[in-house]
Amino acid sequence: MMMKIYAKASLDVGEIREKVRCGCDGIEYNLCSDFACYGENFTHNYPEEVFTLKNVEVVHVPFDNKGQMMNIERVFQREDLRPIRNVFRLAQYCAEYWGHRVLVVIHASISFYDFMEYELLRKRIERELGQLLCDFSMVDIAIENVVPMEYKEERPYSPMLCNGIFTDIPQIVHYLRASFAERVGSVLDVCHAAMTRKYMTALLSAADFLPKGALPDKIDYSMEHYFRANQGICKLIHFNDFEKNGYGRAHGTVFQSQEKVDDLLKLYKYYGYDCPLTIEIREDNYLDCVNYRKTKTMIEHSRYQ
Repeated sequence: MMMKIYAKASLDVGEIREKVRCGCDGIEYNLCSDFACYGENFTHNYPEEVFTLKNVEVVHVPFDNKGQMMNIERVFQREDLRPIRNVFRLAQYCAEYWGHRVLVVIHASISFYDFMEYELLRKRIERELGQLLCDFSMVDIAIENVVPMEYKEERPYSPMLCNGIFTDIPQIVHYLRASFAERVGSVLDVCHAAMTRKYMTALLSAADFLPKGALPDKIDYSMEHYFRANQGICKLIHFNDFEKNGYGRAHGTVFQSQEKVDDLLKLYKYYGYDCPLTIEIREDNYLDCVNYRKTKTMIEHSRYQ
């Protein structure tokens, strides 16, 4: 069976039309910070075509109005849960319109150790997430691995080191599945995984923590280990690459070789994955998605497809 390929698009009619022209099995909404302002009345604030042009499969939690990603540990410790509730409302609306389940994707930059230690936060996540899953019965959630450091030069904040970069996410997912079963899963972002390997290898090497020979699992940041750790719980793969330092316009780039695509799809096949891939590629012009088309062709031409 051919894997399903989703296209990531903002709530813009022109961009969604272009992704439909390019060819995709469904849309993953890339919610932006405007949704934090307009999400309360999304059916009135966005054109109807945004919801009806192409079947919506995934809704990605947006940046907040300060430009920070609404990670799971940030969202659920706030008194006002309307921002995340609005995301679930949108997902449920699309699920009812298209007649199938819709996945909400959220980042986590908390380690599994801290997740378990921060008992009050953990219990609130369980309680409020449980309520959301109850209220929005056609919506599931998946937690995505992040990069080791959040930093944007144009923002006033100092660099923030993150922990939800490796096996933390699968461990959190397995814990939550004890309560919510398969309605909770993971998202494996291969760009984030590759960046993690680059920076953690450099950090461990500088600290003289890299042993000679085989790496123990706890510091083996290979792509194969990511696929192994997410086996059986992964609901979606974000499929893209990075260049240079991987930040800004160097993030979410097109793959530079067919070999890199083949290596990833080989792991996908070897570990028995059957989840969809979202092509999450940066474009110079989102009304002419050259890089999306190129990436889609590389997937279709892979010997592991």
